[in-house]
Amino acid sequence: MPQTVSTVPAVLEALVAAARRVLPGVQVVDGQPLAADQEIICVGFTGEPGETSVENVRTREQVTLDPDRESYEITCLVAVLRGEADAAAVRARVYEMVSILAGELATDPTLGGVCGRTQLTTEDLAQEQTTKGAQAVVRFVITVDAWTY
Repeated sequence: MPQTVSTVPAVLEALVAAARRVLPGVQVVDGQPLAADQEIICVGFTGEPGETSVENVRTREQVTLDPDRESYEITCLVAVLRGEADAAAVRARVYEMVSILAGELATDPTLGGVCGRTQLTTEDLAQEQTTKGAQAVVRFVITVDAWTY
């Protein structure tokens, strides 16, 4: 692997690919969306334009100079907006989508070897009735441990 200051770009790319693979038919966006379908997952986006979506901390492992360890959190969100008032169905679908992605991370926590480990660690739910129907948004964090070379 070529020398890199951070694994963030490779991990974001792998997360987008994983989401597209396990959630066919769902709009998957790398970062902030320009427009949203009824079901969308945004990798590396908090829901607030311009807000930091990846927070990285670097440490040295023990007394060695290499490799450097980095630990970071990637904020993502999943949203479901349906033309119906059934909040329970919308809420269930948004959590189903998050669960599918979490299952993929559990199956391959290294994302094909681009990092040491990933894990979905926290999530927040926001739900409301809009003029277009029920909406549910889950903002979640994927924690990553990796080593640069």
